[in-house]
Amino acid sequence: MAASPPAQSAPPASQHWSGRSRGGAWLFKACVSLLPVVGARGAWLISFVIAACFSLFGGRGQFGMIAYWRRLRPGAGPALLALLAFRQFASFGRILCDRLLVYLRPSDFRIEVSGVQRLRALREQGQGCILLSAHLGNWEIASFWLHELASAVGDVHVVMVRDDLEVVQRFTDARMRGGHTKVIDPRDGLGASLAINAALNAGGIVCMLGDRVFGEQPAVAVRFLGGMARFPVGPFHAAALTGTPILVGFLMKTGMRSYLVHVDAPWYLQLPPRRSERPAALRAVVQRWARRLELQVRRYPRQWHNFFDFWR
Repeated sequence: MAASPPAQSAPPASQHWSGRSRGGAWLFKACVSLLPVVGARGAWLISFVIAACFSLFGGRGQFGMIAYWRRLRPGAGPALLALLAFRQFASFGRILCDRLLVYLRPSDFRIEVSGVQRLRALREQGQGCILLSAHLGNWEIASFWLHELASAVGDVHVVMVRDDLEVVQRFTDARMRGGHTKVIDPRDGLGASLAINAALNAGGIVCMLGDRVFGEQPAVAVRFLGGMARFPVGPFHAAALTGTPILVGFLMKTGMRSYLVHVDAPWYLQLPPRRSERPAALRAVVQRWARRLELQVRRYPRQWHNFFDFWR
């Protein structure tokens, strides 16, 4: 196994992102006005326009995901790689449109559930837990359905960067999150850690994305899709310190108006008492997460929404 960078090192520049929606307020307002008229079928067509705009005007940086497609399709030539990237942009466009359509017409969408009873069982016991996911599928609308799917869910705490356009943030907070959802901004490292631990100890659900390293977050490099990639260790530290389980969950788009919610069996983590043995144990847990994520990515390759070179 190749040597990994130190756990506390800053991420490379290719992994920096602003947390802000592309296209500006005017594009968001145009979508809010247009999507109620065209519906899901129209959104499917609009997604190709969005993909073309991203491809032509988005800049070179977003084509870092060509490295991703080279790993999934090692024999593909430049033309096929460009086509795969275009289809990935179109998939992302449909995901973005669904975030609004699900709020406007929730009855139009069919939700299949798998393993959600595991989350319900923890909630009935008053047990806090970490719901771990990634920038895969439609993670943003998960909280819209979570309160309905997991009975007596109580407060849901979502760890996410709050740096979007003000109009987008207001719309999302008011319509997609609901009063039961609280946001924890990870940019305040100490404050976020205290808030996460408090929520878990109080029996709450903390939703975290485990595939991007933000700022100077602690991270380790493990194998992912045949190469070494860095993953944050925060979710696993929090689980070990509080004794709460991790449930890996994904919300995947399976059709024009259908989604699958799947929740794995809980993981219970315990770090060794010897401090010298903890880094290796933590790396093994992160590697387990990377293997699980890779399995899901290979099942739904176009729903991977990291557009930078994940391995640089």
